[in-house]
Formats: sequence, C-alpha cells, structure tokens
Amino acid sequence: MTKTEEKTVLFDPGYAQHTTILSISAEYIYANLEQFKNFGQKKFQFKMAYPKLTHMADNNVGFCLGSLLWAVYIKSLGNVQIEGNPCLGGEYDEKETVEEADYSIEFFNKLKKDAKYYIGADYKIDSRCVKVLELYKEFLILNKGFVDTKTTNDVLLPQGFVIPSEENLEKIHSKIQEVIKSGKLLDLFEVFDLAYIG
Repeated sequence: MTKTEEKTVLFDPGYAQHTTILSISAEYIYANLEQFKNFGQKKFQFKMAYPKLTHMADNNVGFCLGSLLWAVYIKSLGNVQIEGNPCLGGEYDEKETVEEADYSIEFFNKLKKDAKYYIGADYKIDSRCVKVLELYKEFLILNKGFVDTKTTNDVLLPQGFVIPSEENLEKIHSKIQEVIKSGKLLDLFEVFDLAYIG
C-alpha cells in the first residue's frame, strides 16, 4: 500500500471486532459476583471470571495501542479523507471522552487488589500497558474526541510519537493486518517502539 494509492482510509482498520467496552463488561461481571453473599461462592465465581477479566483488560490495551499505531500509519499517508468516523459531528465533552480511559487505568489496580483478595493471585500490572492507556487518553484529548476529524491532517499525535521510515511503517502496517486477523492485539507491542520514542 503506497501513499499515492490512498483516496480514503478507515477510522478503524478492524480492531473493534476484538474488543468490548471494558467498563460495561467488567461491571456486568462484578454485578454478577455481588449476587453471591457467601465468600466461598464469590471466591469461586471470581476465580472463574478472572481469566475473562484479564483478557478484557489486555484487549482494551491492545485496542488503544492499535489506535495509536494506526494514527501514526495514516498520518504518513498525507492528507487523506477518513472514512467511518463515528464521532464526527458529535459534541466534545472532555470528561465523557476520557472516562473510559480513566476507568481502564484504574481497572488494573482493582484487578490486582481483587485477585489478591479473592484468589491469592499476584496480578502484575505491566507498566507498558498503563503507559499506552495514558498516551491514549492524551490522544483523545488532543483530538477532542475526534468530533472534527475528517482527514489524516486533522489527527494529532501525542508527544513522543514519530512517523517512522517507510520500511518501519510497512512493518507496523503488516503487524496491524496480522492482529486484525488473529485478534491478538497486544502483539502490536512488537512494533510499538518503531513509532514511539517517548
């Protein structure tokens, strides 16, 4: 895919099919957990839900990571029309825009505490994941929730991101296509350092 061939580019290259809204999905699981009054039952239910909760948290980070890398990639294409932006024309409310990012960052602490409490597990918070969520939050604020984002020129990248060489852009693009097929969004960490120099 060369820069001159592009007339439009998708807002989401296909990540959304692999994710859910973390706050809604996690709160549903926790609401179910609260139905059990007996600690033994709660402990058992949490043990059953724990892999799903960690998977949802990972995929959420992968979505944010993918969005940042996709933004880097499409910025490299020049001024191209963006297709399928569901935020376009909406009202920008910063608090509402970053609410999910804030929830996601705090969710790691909740998961760590609950894993220790219910099943004695030591959930390790990956600092890279927290960094990605912080960068994603900054990305949302910089772009005012994408309500006015019509072209790639409208997209603003957080500080620390660079447009890599053509060779590295192709590696990023290939990895994006790979994870869209596999659903393993965290594999994008393999190419993160090609676009983020911190």
